[in-house]
Amino acid sequence: MKTFSLLLVLVFSTSTLLAQINKPAPSPRTKAEYNVGLVDVSLEYGTPGVKGRTIFGSLIPYGKVWRTGANSSTKISFSGDVELAGNKLPAGDYALYSVPGEKEWTIIIHDNTRLWGAGNYKEENDVFRFKVPAIKLSDFHETFSIGFENYHANGGDMVILWENTKIKIPVFVDTDELIFAEIDSKLINATDKVSAATYFDSALFYYEKNKDLPTALSWMDEAVKLQPNAFWMVYYQAEIAHKLGQNEKAKASAESSLRMAKASEAGDFGYIAKNELLLKQINDSK
Repeated sequence: MKTFSLLLVLVFSTSTLLAQINKPAPSPRTKAEYNVGLVDVSLEYGTPGVKGRTIFGSLIPYGKVWRTGANSSTKISFSGDVELAGNKLPAGDYALYSVPGEKEWTIIIHDNTRLWGAGNYKEENDVFRFKVPAIKLSDFHETFSIGFENYHANGGDMVILWENTKIKIPVFVDTDELIFAEIDSKLINATDKVSAATYFDSALFYYEKNKDLPTALSWMDEAVKLQPNAFWMVYYQAEIAHKLGQNEKAKASAESSLRMAKASEAGDFGYIAKNELLLKQINDSK
């Protein structure tokens, strides 16, 4: 009898599974990855559509915590430390919630990433909250989306778009600190042989930041020793030397770089003009 009952359960379960209809999700789950400064950012969220409805102030009420997407909570991950609208956030995985308002939104970074939407949300698990303006748009966005724009060396803007509303969250990455730390590790405190590219990149970064130019020049000299035919390296050797007032060295390097750039079968990549301009500046400074 027990065997017969078990057989009935198995038959019923199998027929139920076979009867299910495979159909598209109304709010598909989206995963996206971005490189912001020197930090990798991952986003995972549901993408609802407007579908003829009034969204903010109606379907999504003002003044209430929202999952900022559809279905399970929106997830955001940072591979390094960042600042969101001036708020420091360590590397890690977080949930992104919000409290929409007509003129401004409260953005919530939350510790618990395992919730289904805002169900069982507890404010005590917030990492922090901050407010940003709600920007009204003339154009219309049918599908909810989160992404990045206005990239720069130290970050970019994370933007939320849906219906006629845009939310912009400045994301700051201390790129300089990360690069200085990498230079310390790969060059200053290096235990292995240092490559020409490492010398070059480090020297150029110090030069661009106007930091310890004599050291920058010594590193560029090492890069040129390792790759004497790299006319772009020789050009920056000349430029740093000129910045330090070492015009004889600067002139010799610029002239050498110019000769190699003119002889390059692959093209000069603009270094003929750069060297000619630098040589004029060197001659004018005498």
